[in-house]
Amino acid sequence: MRQIVVVALVILVGLFAVACGEPEPEGPPTFTEYPPVAVEPIRSYSVILSTNMGRMTFKLLPEEALMAVNSFVFLVGQGLYDGMTFYRLVPGVLAETGDPTGAGSGNAGYTYEAEPPQRPYIKGSLVMGRDDSTNTNGSRFFIVLDDLTESELAAGHTVFGHLKVDHLPSARTLDKISSVEVGVGPSGEVNVPQEAIEILEAKITESCLPTMGIYNRC
Repeated sequence: MRQIVVVALVILVGLFAVACGEPEPEGPPTFTEYPPVAVEPIRSYSVILSTNMGRMTFKLLPEEALMAVNSFVFLVGQGLYDGMTFYRLVPGVLAETGDPTGAGSGNAGYTYEAEPPQRPYIKGSLVMGRDDSTNTNGSRFFIVLDDLTESELAAGHTVFGHLKVDHLPSARTLDKISSVEVGVGPSGEVNVPQEAIEILEAKITESCLPTMGIYNRC
């Protein structure tokens, strides 16, 4: 009996040592290359952003920005945006998030070429953030807070979604985010939210594919 107890203790100690030797990964996931295309332009996609200020539902636009929507859907599925904060807020212009480092210059590990916008920047638009180069779309994105002109936002940023206009809770949440006070950041710009704006969870929903029969293929 004593030998059985000793053996059990040895096994437990070994399991504990193995567990201690494999620390859990820290921080959000990162990737080395653009994901395979899994989005179908004829299917309807939406994203629900549950934030600490309320929910917002956006319709995605794969027919206008396939690469951006495909990347975004992939990153949402990987949980990249869960727990992420909006690090930049320009009142009346935009609220930006999507940088795992929170510094405003990071990405998920890969970038890709921007797709020209097919519509103007209006309130509730989902737009890809990028550097000066057109090949730097990645994980950063922003929500447009009001109808903008090219003097307020440079042309060339990919529009890949828009707030569902018939969803009043989404509009209220966007207005609440827009009203957050801002302070001076390291660059001297007044664009740092003075109240945390956090994405608690991002979730993709999609429709069935249309068919000629009675049933649709999901």
